Amino acid sequence: MAELDSLREPDHTGSNRCWPCTLVNACLVVLFVLWLRVRNRRLASLAVATVGVAAIYLRGYVVPYTPQFAPRLVAASPLPNELFHDADVRDPESERESLAETDLDGETVLSELAAAGVVEADGEMLLLTEDVDDAWHEEMAHLSTLSLSALADETRRTLDTVSETDTFTDGAEWVVIDGELVGRPVVVAELAAYRVLDEYVDDESVRLAGAASFRMFLDECPVCETPLAESSEVSCCGGYTKPNQSPDDILVCPACEQRLFTFPSE
Repeated sequence: MAELDSLREPDHTGSNRCWPCTLVNACLVVLFVLWLRVRNRRLASLAVATVGVAAIYLRGYVVPYTPQFAPRLVAASPLPNELFHDADVRDPESERESLAETDLDGETVLSELAAAGVVEADGEMLLLTEDVDDAWHEEMAHLSTLSLSALADETRRTLDTVSETDTFTDGAEWVVIDGELVGRPVVVAELAAYRVLDEYVDDESVRLAGAASFRMFLDECPVCETPLAESSEVSCCGGYTKPNQSPDDILVCPACEQRLFTFPSE
């Protein structure tokens, strides 16, 4: 059993198993086995079937680079999406990435923040000024100590654009803002930034959009302090995009399993 455990890949099995990846690999193994059987290579077909099934079971898939193509391949097929996602889980369409939506583009927002002395250039990089960065992290540290329900109440009291808040937990923690889910780390980061910007920015739309842009400067989760990791919107977890749509690059917290920032598509 110890030998089998050493072969397991927990990132792609168990609750993390990507069913589109499993389906595609199983079909490929079956096709290869049938091809060998037609050529009367019974022992080889038995060996391929055994190794293929074992690899899929223990490691999630047997064909290299499966996560890069299998989810899109299944998405393009006529198979119903419900086959790969539980019916009682939260609807991804109910999620949103920010506390408030704005029509301001990123270039305009950063220009306004630079004019207000919030960000500054460091060579080719754009960084928060030291005073702003210190104040932001201090406020995030305070908000991260609040319970989920207290954080939801604090969000409703702080933002005039929010009329109703609630909480939701499904392994991850969410603040429900006017019926839509926002991850707890996002709420902590943006609410803290919004409060800090009160001293620098008068325009409410710029303040809201600026608070969202602060998340690009995170290097660790504001809730659990886990270093953030760069990932892709399409990973081996059952998620996928449309066939001709390139997945976005994102910053995620591996511990909270939540997205903190989506890098703008070029």
